[in-house]
Amino acid sequence: MSLMVPAVVADGKSLLAEGKVGGRGEELLAVETAYASQQYRRVWELAWALEPRLSEAGRWLDVIASQKLALAAALRLDDWLLQGHSHLALGRASAVLGDARRARQQLAEGACILRALGVSID
Repeated sequence: MSLMVPAVVADGKSLLAEGKVGGRGEELLAVETAYASQQYRRVWELAWALEPRLSEAGRWLDVIASQKLALAAALRLDDWLLQGHSHLALGRASAVLGDARRARQQLAEGACILRALGVSID
């Protein structure tokens, strides 16, 4: 089984397409608001859908912030698949920001989780 975009992101992507989330800073506000409202699946969906957009814009600190909330939400949901994907996103962002130690740790943890679930990430 290869690494695939989880099906749960469809709702978050539709928010982006409909323009409901989009201004600088609004993305993080949406993720933070969902977390504060204990809408943990929504937190993860939004963070996952926003990650490519934030990355392309070079907003790596925003990627880190949103993915930390996504990881916290995944932990609350006890969803290992979501945790694995969040760790990988945190690792990629940390690598770009030059934090090699944190990048290695996050990437290794994400890979370990996903492989344990039978998800191929090669």
